Amino acid sequence: MSDSENDIKFELECLRLASDLMQLSNDTLNPDLKAHCLRMAKHWSGEGDEPPAKHDTGLDWVLVH
Repeated sequence: MSDSENDIKFELECLRLASDLMQLSNDTLNPDLKAHCLRMAKHWSGEGDEPPAKHDTGLDWVLVH
């Protein structure tokens, strides 16, 4: 598989994750969880201040914060 195919698949995975996080934010009544899900969705959709690093799992942020 070429690098460009991998990049496209990775980008789609990130967008799916962002979509799932947005759905979770809609499903919860907890305002802190809602805000966290929306921040993470923004990050994974590439709309944040910095686009996600290639193959960044985001787990460091979740575990530390």
